[in-house]
Amino acid sequence: MKLSRNDLPKLIGLAGTFAGGKDTLAQYLVREFGYTHVSTGDMVREIARQKYGSIERPILAKTADELRHEKGAGVLVQEAIARHAETDKLIVSGIRSLGEVKTLRDHHGVLVFVDADPKIRYERMISRQRDSETKLIFAEFLANEQKELHSGDSDADFNIAKIRDTADIILDNSSSENELFAQATGKLARYN
Repeated sequence: MKLSRNDLPKLIGLAGTFAGGKDTLAQYLVREFGYTHVSTGDMVREIARQKYGSIERPILAKTADELRHEKGAGVLVQEAIARHAETDKLIVSGIRSLGEVKTLRDHHGVLVFVDADPKIRYERMISRQRDSETKLIFAEFLANEQKELHSGDSDADFNIAKIRDTADIILDNSSSENELFAQATGKLARYN
């Protein structure tokens, strides 16, 4: 059975591990179902570039942490939703704090968590040739990821581990993109 855009939820939040496939899934849903996609990572990159002149991963983490602690734990998701209030299908990707999850849920969004085997994610990170990520060895990749899995207990802190526990849908992106897309649409259709 072929799904239509009306078979899927109006608001989807995408969270997940680093290089897990969040943007790949978002691009598919935009292309096939007409969603508008807002990346909180892109929002943070824009601010970091203006404020610090850099978009290296440590600066991005610092910028996001400052935003969430100074302007509210759910500020990035709130801003994404506000900017696209007229949109009938919205994806907000890059959810990294429990405050962002709460904001998504306040707007009746479905939280999807995308993950994959760490070695597969490392290879994806290297292949996308972004910033100094390509210089990391696997052990450094894992160490950096630990910082985002749980940086603190407030709603504004990075807490990927707890977000996974609270997700409505968990997807394993360790095989093909087509498998990811089939898993996602099948499970998302249950939330409409």
